[in-house]
Amino acid sequence: MDKPKKILIIDDDEGIVWVVKKALEPLGYNVVSRSRLASGLRAVQDLPQVVLLDLMLPDGDGLEGLREIRSVHPDAAVIMITAHARMQSTITAMKEGAYDYIEKPFDIEELKIVIEKVFRDLSMRAELKELKKTAFESEYPQMIGKTPGMLKVFKDIGKVASKDVTVLITGESGTGKELVAKAVHFNSSRSVGPFVAINAASIPGNLLESELFGYQKGAFTGATRDKKGKIEAANGGTLFLDEISEMEPELQAKLLRFLQDREFSLIGSNEVKKADVRIMGATNKNLTSSVLKGQFREDLYYRFNVVQIKLPPLRERKEDIPLLSKNFLREAISKLETGEKELAKEAKDALQKYDWPGNVRELENVIKRACILSSGSVIEKKDLLLDEDSSLSVKEFLEDKLRRYLKDMTQMTNFNLYDTVIGEVERALIAIVLKETGGNQLKTAKILGINRNTLRTKIREYKIR
Repeated sequence: MDKPKKILIIDDDEGIVWVVKKALEPLGYNVVSRSRLASGLRAVQDLPQVVLLDLMLPDGDGLEGLREIRSVHPDAAVIMITAHARMQSTITAMKEGAYDYIEKPFDIEELKIVIEKVFRDLSMRAELKELKKTAFESEYPQMIGKTPGMLKVFKDIGKVASKDVTVLITGESGTGKELVAKAVHFNSSRSVGPFVAINAASIPGNLLESELFGYQKGAFTGATRDKKGKIEAANGGTLFLDEISEMEPELQAKLLRFLQDREFSLIGSNEVKKADVRIMGATNKNLTSSVLKGQFREDLYYRFNVVQIKLPPLRERKEDIPLLSKNFLREAISKLETGEKELAKEAKDALQKYDWPGNVRELENVIKRACILSSGSVIEKKDLLLDEDSSLSVKEFLEDKLRRYLKDMTQMTNFNLYDTVIGEVERALIAIVLKETGGNQLKTAKILGINRNTLRTKIREYKIR
């Protein structure tokens, strides 16, 4: 069953309302009307596909109404109608996102053509959105999880997708920050526009500015032609800036100006351009700490941190490992054409015990590699090639490390092996815990389970700084 074609008219001219209803209702359109802006904005909650909005209403300005409608129902096509067309109001209406602008008295046949075109465009936009979403789901690995931490991430994506605000995505490397950004984009009204990603950490600081803003021919040596930047390329869509903490201070200032005014210039040009872009940033660092250290601008931090989505590391959502492993195995079998494979119980147990410092990305790569290396249809524990140090007990870890270290030491004489090994282990342990606590001796002593005075003695003895 086709979706009803709903049209809302917000106009206090009863004659116009009567004519529009008489012309459009016989064509199958469901037309409702409101004579005041306030009641019209309430009617927008019923999600009409098209809104015919008068520019001048008894209780408000149509342009303000347009902004409100675009905020609460960005998918609606708003056609402005007025008996007092002016150049500036026309320009402003189109800049604010109006679909079209028609002047009273209008030809009813022309209105029918415009309405027909609107619904045709909306249908094509919906199809394109669905196609892009399908392509996204087939091309990119999906976020999978049922743990509370991941369910919160899914809920946050759902809440923020329809709100055209800046988003900050945080989490360790490999947790899937770009996937979150793509999920927000493809579930927003911008999904028909481009999704453009750039990693600030992978591009030298002196080149990042030109990558973001573009440059004009002759701006610097080697600039043999004009080049469009990522911001311009993302116009109408979303720009994802990964590892924003790595940006140079000068570039941070320039990005802040863009976030404030949505205006920019190519390097080497004085021409000011505008871009309608939703910005999403990501970092694996503590930006609050970076701000306190003067490494990241405080005003830019607050611009980014309108909404924050935090991804948990894989070691905190181990219940999701079986689901993720199954999904990655299915994808690897399909893409690598290895034939059917399954994980042995010992392999599943090893995946569950491992600490995953590289998070979901590491798990995906381990499964892919095991698919290639395993000779039969069953992937054994040895095929995973995991560095299992992190899954060993302290006793097993030390025994393994000492066994390697002491292999040739037993042949030596006059070597104070006991004191040397104990001293080095104790020194390393104290130094590591001190670093983790930021030099807090009271906290360090508590973690180590020793007296604070004993700790001070050991620090002096081992010359730990």
